[in-house]
Amino acid sequence: MPRLTPLFLLPLLILFGCARPYERTAEALGLPKDAVTVAGERVVLEGGGHRFEFPPGIRVATVDGARYYLNHAAGPDDLAPADASLLRAAVVAPAPLCPRPAILLDPGHGGKDIGCSVGKDAEHAIAHDIALAAQELLHAAGCDVRLTRTAEQGPTLQERVDLAAANPPDAYVSIHVNAAANPEARGVEVYTLPLPGCDGTNANAKAWETPLPGQAHLPQATRLALCVQRALLRTPGHTEDRGVRHAHFKVLRDVPAPAILIETGFVTNADDRARLASPEGRRAIGFAIALGILEAFRR
Repeated sequence: MPRLTPLFLLPLLILFGCARPYERTAEALGLPKDAVTVAGERVVLEGGGHRFEFPPGIRVATVDGARYYLNHAAGPDDLAPADASLLRAAVVAPAPLCPRPAILLDPGHGGKDIGCSVGKDAEHAIAHDIALAAQELLHAAGCDVRLTRTAEQGPTLQERVDLAAANPPDAYVSIHVNAAANPEARGVEVYTLPLPGCDGTNANAKAWETPLPGQAHLPQATRLALCVQRALLRTPGHTEDRGVRHAHFKVLRDVPAPAILIETGFVTNADDRARLASPEGRRAIGFAIALGILEAFRR
């Protein structure tokens, strides 16, 4: 049975030499046991240049300054071992050696499928312009970069998966624009698959019963998602941090490579739309995505 230790008892446990909550998580993350502190109702683990914050009882955490959704709610004493193992591999462990990463950029929608739109600002065109800007910077950094479509094309989801499967990249990055009935909804978010057997973060995003091809690449996909999210938040006039989330989107499920899906902002929000509608804003977003990708490979 798990230990149920209220956080307010932590000073007494330390005083009397008892085991401290989250010591096992610190060890699982590859951090020293004394990395654990408590700030209000948040457990903080800090060491090796990394900082993890977990409010016990919920899935929302903070990893190196970016919001991150756990696959299991944080417990009163420890993270779920699967979450700790994933975060150690994705954040604390060194990046895989990849001197010239191959990147497949996937601008969402295209052709007759324009995606979401407000007035003349349509997702398919915004996503393609952002992808071109990201491609420019990645090429300059020496990466091998491909796009899944031109401005006029509209490949199906299966065709995008087949393109990735024919020559698996080191990173598959799907670029989208968000929309909501609530005009106040704003911000950037990046999606990865959840761990096997776990629910996604979207409504009704229930766990899949069978393992998915993309789940074999979750550590690098998680590293990629966190790096891109942080880079997007550093852009001028940055928007709200909606976090690294989890979903079973087809391009995440079936692409045999580290894959993420980025929602670059809400076209239905005035502030986000101003950035998404301007050439300068699209270029800044594309460059941020490229910088996040490069950070994930530590180039």
